[in-house]
Amino acid sequence: MINELDQWRYFKVFLKYYSIGLLFLGFLFFLAKFSVFGTLPSLEDIKNPKNAISSVVLSEEMDVLGKYYIENRTELTYNEIPKHTVDALIATEDFRFRSHSGVDAFGLMSAFFRTFILAKPSGASTITQQLAKNLFHDTERKNIFKRIAQKIKEWIIAFELEENFSKDEIIALYFNTVSFLHNSYGLKEASMTYFGKIPAQLTIEESAVLVGMLKGPGLYNPKTRPENALKRRNIVLELMRTHDFIDQRALDSLKALPITLNYHLTSNNSGLAAHFRETLRLELIEILAKLTKPDGSSYNLYKDGLKIYTTINSELQAYAEEATKEHIQYLQKSFYQEWKGKDPYRYGAKANPNLVLNILKAMPIYKELENQGLDEKTIITRLSQKLKMEIYTPYGPKDTSISIIDSIKLFKTALQVGLLAVNPMNGHVKSWIGSADFNYFKYDHVKSARQVGSTIKPFLYALAIDNGMTPCSQVPYEAPNITGHSSWDPKGTPYFKEGQLVSLKNGLQVSDNRIAGQLIKKFSPNALIDYCRHFDITASFDPGPAIALGTSDISLFEMVRAYTSFVNRGIMVPLTTILRIEDQRGNIIYQPYFSPKEVLNPEVAFQMNLMMREVTQGRGTASRLRSTYKLNMPIIGKTGTTQSNSDGWFIGATPDLLCGVWVGCDDPSITFASTALGQGASSALPIWAKLYSKAYASKLLKYNPKKNFITNHTDSVLIRNFDCSQTIIDQIDANEEEIEAF
Repeated sequence: MINELDQWRYFKVFLKYYSIGLLFLGFLFFLAKFSVFGTLPSLEDIKNPKNAISSVVLSEEMDVLGKYYIENRTELTYNEIPKHTVDALIATEDFRFRSHSGVDAFGLMSAFFRTFILAKPSGASTITQQLAKNLFHDTERKNIFKRIAQKIKEWIIAFELEENFSKDEIIALYFNTVSFLHNSYGLKEASMTYFGKIPAQLTIEESAVLVGMLKGPGLYNPKTRPENALKRRNIVLELMRTHDFIDQRALDSLKALPITLNYHLTSNNSGLAAHFRETLRLELIEILAKLTKPDGSSYNLYKDGLKIYTTINSELQAYAEEATKEHIQYLQKSFYQEWKGKDPYRYGAKANPNLVLNILKAMPIYKELENQGLDEKTIITRLSQKLKMEIYTPYGPKDTSISIIDSIKLFKTALQVGLLAVNPMNGHVKSWIGSADFNYFKYDHVKSARQVGSTIKPFLYALAIDNGMTPCSQVPYEAPNITGHSSWDPKGTPYFKEGQLVSLKNGLQVSDNRIAGQLIKKFSPNALIDYCRHFDITASFDPGPAIALGTSDISLFEMVRAYTSFVNRGIMVPLTTILRIEDQRGNIIYQPYFSPKEVLNPEVAFQMNLMMREVTQGRGTASRLRSTYKLNMPIIGKTGTTQSNSDGWFIGATPDLLCGVWVGCDDPSITFASTALGQGASSALPIWAKLYSKAYASKLLKYNPKKNFITNHTDSVLIRNFDCSQTIIDQIDANEEEIEAF
């Protein structure tokens, strides 16, 4: 038995070494404070920790369209976290969290005893220390001395965090810093990724799953290791029971539940308006390069947690994507049926037999085989062998066996789409589709330039009316016989007889090329080019008479912008996608301003409006909007079809919404086999019609089918003058035999 003298002696030894330990620890703190072990974060850094926060793209209804990020992280506040999620964290990671000041002395003593006396290594990091590590030096040091130095720095930072933040704020900061894998940083993103809900909607058992992942997000991941996740979840629930956050009855019932995931992997390729978000990303980089923060540093789109408020309407965008998918499924099937197994690029009117071979030769795999000494025939044989791969179909991705050569053919013959819908009064872009599927086709056909076909004709007719003609003015139906182009005689329609006088409104209604030829003869190609420049069309024009038929390549974006003038009484409005950009604290850092531009006399614009309404009625090229799709609201529009059916267009508008649609293959040498399928009225117009049918049936969008373009007394006068003596119907009836023959 130890006597009192020995007890005193042992106590003095203990005090001696304890004092030495404290002094040594104090000395280490002193060294750490003066950055001997590396710099410590400043007080400003501690008060304003800088996580990489995702920038969010919002629709006009405040729906999240997508994000730009290095780490997919969205910050939350303490009030957004359910109490049972906080309880699970405290019970599992630091049950004395509410009582210590950043470092748990009892926890340290316990860890020391378990590690060095019982030989059972144990940690004692508090939630605050873990936060310090996550925020300022998240790499675990392997060297024991460096690890000790790092630990001391964590303690110092933990004390500073406790001084500058409340316990609730530390909990929120902690949940914002942790990674849950699968592109999910922070509790808010993890909650959406694994359970498809916001944190406030998490149940106790779901909270336990996520808190359990903190011990090892890979080892205890409910998606990839569900058995481990279930065991770990139950341990968290048991700890919640141990610390009286739940009772035994709740524990028993919760442990009996399976883990039910509602998994959503976040991807820039998924979600609404993917092409729009990619185009927006490039625009944002340019905008932010010209802005600076109050401290003079530059904004970072991927780290600064910006909020980008856009004009996109998520409901209309969803309808546009549905309409596109529905029609492309039908159109692609019909496209292949028309070609009856033949390769369109070999046998079409614009045949390019070497298209696939040229693509193949540019591929790294071809060059690699060529470097191995293989000849062209052997390489083609090798690349004709089937491989397992995922391919695009209009119905969704498909796993199949296909050769590299056949996959190229499939890729090149896939029909593509460009769709742009805007509010014609203010230019706000409401929906944007750049291809058939962003996952496979990144090229954006809203901004790409393609031959526009007859959608150019409204500018030619506006030029004529702007220079003294009227919708009732007549021109002869005959070969234009233009000086220097005497052999040029575009194919007309069957509705008119040779030499017959045809009104402008009737010529535009059926999109007759001979009437357009007469107008280009009267006003010249250069006059039309100058006129188009007034609409800010930047295309390169060939100043030949065929310009009247739309042989020039112009982007859908520019065409839709120019068409706003026909709806908007001659005022062309810039197309806008961004309403404003806010920083992480809600301060507006950018708000665009655009000036409308008067490009047409209001009366000229309205007369064109009347003429383009005729296109959608009677025997007009877009009349199936009424007959097939039963759209009876006021509509103006123009179809377009290019040479050999490479491109199909329809641009049309109601008073509420202007939309342009283009359809074709990426390569213009791949064409439709027939005009019946390839014309704009068959390829592009149905997508437009399906979109408007859905939009006008929507109770949320509140588009008014009775709203008219007429706005003043002058319009009524123009309508009376628009009633020419001879109508298209009269002419059609007179030439019925010729029409039937056609």
